[in-house]
Amino acid sequence: MTNRQAAQETRNVTTCEFLLVPANAAIYAGNVAFSTIATKMQTDSDAAVVAGDNAAADNSGYSMDKEIAKDGACQVAAQLCASSKVKMDLMGNNAVSKSLNGTVTYYLSAKDAICSNRLMIVYNVMLTNLLEITPDYLTSAQLVSFLAKINKYTTTKGSSSLINNNSPVLTKAYATAMNLTSSDVATIKELAKFYKATHPLFYDGIMKACKMPAVTVRHTPVIVTFTDASTTGVLAGVNGTLTKSTETQLSNIGGVMTYKAVLAGKTLGTFAKYGFITDVRELNILRGKTNNFFVALVPGIMTAEQVTAINDRVAQAIADDKAAIVAKKKARTAAIEATAAAKLIVEPVVEAVTVVSG
Repeated sequence: MTNRQAAQETRNVTTCEFLLVPANAAIYAGNVAFSTIATKMQTDSDAAVVAGDNAAADNSGYSMDKEIAKDGACQVAAQLCASSKVKMDLMGNNAVSKSLNGTVTYYLSAKDAICSNRLMIVYNVMLTNLLEITPDYLTSAQLVSFLAKINKYTTTKGSSSLINNNSPVLTKAYATAMNLTSSDVATIKELAKFYKATHPLFYDGIMKACKMPAVTVRHTPVIVTFTDASTTGVLAGVNGTLTKSTETQLSNIGGVMTYKAVLAGKTLGTFAKYGFITDVRELNILRGKTNNFFVALVPGIMTAEQVTAINDRVAQAIADDKAAIVAKKKARTAAIEATAAAKLIVEPVVEAVTVVSG
């Protein structure tokens, strides 16, 4: 279900509930055309719900939860493999080293079934060779966390692909059913004009019920992976804030930090951990995809001057964001007022001239 379809379902429920109110039904009971479309709206709305349930039960359609779980597991796989490869290369064990792939796209770009298989393969390799890799490069706790991410990914229903590959018929049937209810609503609004003068309250109510609610903004997920610049190892316990998000996140044992509700556009990220120099950078968040960023923190102790400079930069970024919002609202208001003023065209007054014959 898309965000628009969710809004359509809300509109359908509101419209049907309004039509079923006895006092409202009594008003259009004698109107054959309106009564027919009211009944049709109820039938089509129920059919759309069934079509939606069928599409959801198929579980082959796109799921953002599935995509986020996949991204999280793949990020950890790449980090742990990269660290383990370093140890295996130092030991001269090229066979094990080559069996571990430290490139995140090797997992992330694969289809779900293949990706799951690759994740489990490297997990088993690391688990089997854990004693040789040693806690300095890989710990059992990290493997436990990694396996949990794999399980979350593989058990999450849906597909990380934006295309429903398995059953496009069900998805299309649901979209068609929802479009049919939209056609019904358009007809209801047209027929409701009959009551605009005779039953204004009923007319206003049905127009309000038929109005499509605001489509929920799909916030873009942001995933940040942290490493120690001096060792290239993953870095847990990093605090992160974004100027366009109310979330305050902490990187996990795999060095991964995930934000689920970040608006698209430029945002200023501040990433800090004791014993490291705080990293402040501007991130450009793209809508409609999972945004991945990699940050390597440099070991060191922050000075008072550095802290002040960072606080000032963050405060300025927040102020700039607020100013941009205010400017956008003013521009929108000005455009509305200009449109309204353009409609107030005063017709020229022509004075009557009396001609007196002489």
